Amino acid sequence: MKAIQETGPFEGYDLEETHPLGSYAILLGTFSTTVLGFLGWMGASGRSLPERFSGPDLALLGVATHVVTRVVAADKVTAVVRAPFTRFKGNASAGEVSEQARGTGFRRVMGELLDCPFCLSPWVAASFLMSATLRPRQTRFVASIFALSGASFYLHRAYEWLGESLHRTRSQAQMLAKRQQREADADVQLPGRGPQVVEPGRAPIPSPS
Repeated sequence: MKAIQETGPFEGYDLEETHPLGSYAILLGTFSTTVLGFLGWMGASGRSLPERFSGPDLALLGVATHVVTRVVAADKVTAVVRAPFTRFKGNASAGEVSEQARGTGFRRVMGELLDCPFCLSPWVAASFLMSATLRPRQTRFVASIFALSGASFYLHRAYEWLGESLHRTRSQAQMLAKRQQREADADVQLPGRGPQVVEPGRAPIPSPS
């Protein structure tokens, strides 16, 4: 049986066959079915969606979505979730790791999803919004945990950047002082090293210092 990328209008899209379009379709269908199913269930149960989410709530959920996607996609501790679908490549900064999707078909697609914060963000955002619709207080509490964690992370990074900047400034100042000292030493004429006087037809004669 041919893969979807080898048939019909999909043929020729990926000559190296590195993108399992059929598995992508399953993942896309799962996401769409989940969101549409939730909306249908809300309508059938007589519940109504919020008219709108407030600005502070959207800001809170936005920050929480960012942090959760980073934690799931790159954190060292959550590697246990990604390990069946990805391959470890190396350690990155701030307790994160670098990984690559492995396997074929749906296994590879899951690896690509779990390894990509950008790909994960719609799933996490949809989860937060559905939860906030049903349990707003509980959702705010959980989202606040991740939002505070994100604030702490960026404060840690700010300390690191500040320390690195101060270290570079100090090193540059020391290098400049050494260069100025070398230039000052080069300008000092030692005894017997003054400029030489040259007379026509005779060897240079050192001038008295």
